[in-house]
Amino acid sequence: MTSTDKPKAADKVSSPLHLLQTLTRTLNEHLTEACEQAVKDAGKALEKLQRQQEKLEDKLRQSEAKLADRTAEDPGKGGGKTRRKIADLQAALLDLKQARSNAENYIQKLEADVRQTLRLAKGLDRIDAQVSQALDRRDAPKPAAKPRSRRAPAKRKPATTKADSQPTTEAN
Repeated sequence: MTSTDKPKAADKVSSPLHLLQTLTRTLNEHLTEACEQAVKDAGKALEKLQRQQEKLEDKLRQSEAKLADRTAEDPGKGGGKTRRKIADLQAALLDLKQARSNAENYIQKLEADVRQTLRLAKGLDRIDAQVSQALDRRDAPKPAAKPRSRRAPAKRKPATTKADSQPTTEAN
């Protein structure tokens, strides 16, 4: 670091309170972003499964129409190859529907977990607020102490002794 470089304020942690404040804010931000990203990624995966299912259903309809056309033209033709293709497409469609159902269940659980996580993370916000208050109390100038009013010291009576308190008799 040269003499003209200045340390960034973010790089400086001046006390454990500042460190705690930085950690809670950073953790809260990353946690919120991670939760949002997880939900977004799961939604994209579900959309992909939906598109795949639509494509498979379309292929299945086309294959069934093709089989129906062939059997209408020549009822004697077996169409075994097309029937096998239809069976494979139906099996793949069932697998895809199961995967989609699993993805939907996962998303429901994920959203519940995200809600609970963010609810629990509000504790981080409370910690951040408490740290801010502690820093404010620590850094706030203390009010000037009220000057004590000095009273004049009370006059004391001179201490009396037994000899002083008894009348003295003069002996001649």
